[in-house]
Amino acid sequence: MVDKNLNPVLVIGATGRIGRLVVAELLAAGVPVRALARRPSAAELPSAVEVFAGDLSAPESLDAALQGVGAAFL
Repeated sequence: MVDKNLNPVLVIGATGRIGRLVVAELLAAGVPVRALARRPSAAELPSAVEVFAGDLSAPESLDAALQGVGAAFL
């Protein structure tokens, strides 16, 4: 169960090999997770993950995903 009182962790690269493992471990620990994806519709992440559209090469696209996060994993 995800603790809604914790600030989410933003996982950049959540759809990659390592990122998917990080997402799984955070969820298992009850930490809310956000993911940054270039194509959110193709992310195929667990339903508990908030998926935001964004790209590191376009810094302005990160604003929404970063609002209220407690940490980021890259």
